[in-house]
Amino acid sequence: MKSLSAVLLVLFLPFHGEWELKKDKNGIKLYTKHEEGYAIKAVRAETTFHASLETCVAVLRDIDHLGELFPDCKKVEKVKQDANSQIHYLQLKAPWPVTDRDGAFGLKYSYNASENMVTIEAKMVSGEYPEQDGFVRLNKGQGTWKFKRLDATHTQLEYYYLGDSGGSIPAWVANTVIEESPFRMLSNFHKLVKLERYQGKKFSFMQ
Repeated sequence: MKSLSAVLLVLFLPFHGEWELKKDKNGIKLYTKHEEGYAIKAVRAETTFHASLETCVAVLRDIDHLGELFPDCKKVEKVKQDANSQIHYLQLKAPWPVTDRDGAFGLKYSYNASENMVTIEAKMVSGEYPEQDGFVRLNKGQGTWKFKRLDATHTQLEYYYLGDSGGSIPAWVANTVIEESPFRMLSNFHKLVKLERYQGKKFSFMQ
């Protein structure tokens, strides 16, 4: 199931195994490991963007264009958004013959001025968007993005995800995608931070 891992973003949880480096390419390092109670592996990724901290935040705050970030996103819709949180609905294309997935995702933004870091906690939320015919609803997943300002034009990211596929999918298939989808998503992110629409942004929660 292709972009499942890219759109579910996570809380750091206690580690139950060793991280295994799966990809180290184009400035992106991606690791996976097994977590107790989950058939699908957890994923962690690290990269540094040639962009300001505010620009990186702007990409995720731009709900109308999240389809350009997450691989195989069929539809994105804003449910609600305020100064430091948002809920958006996504439809995700799955490879044939797997049924497409959908779900509502809540993101909460916080800023630590002393560390020059923005932490975005994300989790799946229920009851925020009606069930849709032809989709399997995703209900379990949580994650984090941690963006740290290195200087005026460089921002480091550590990303982690842990969730499940929302239905019957062979674990080996999902785990294969887990290694590809976050890499594709972060590759897209590197392109998006260069766009003019994300430059010069300011956010009240960072004041």
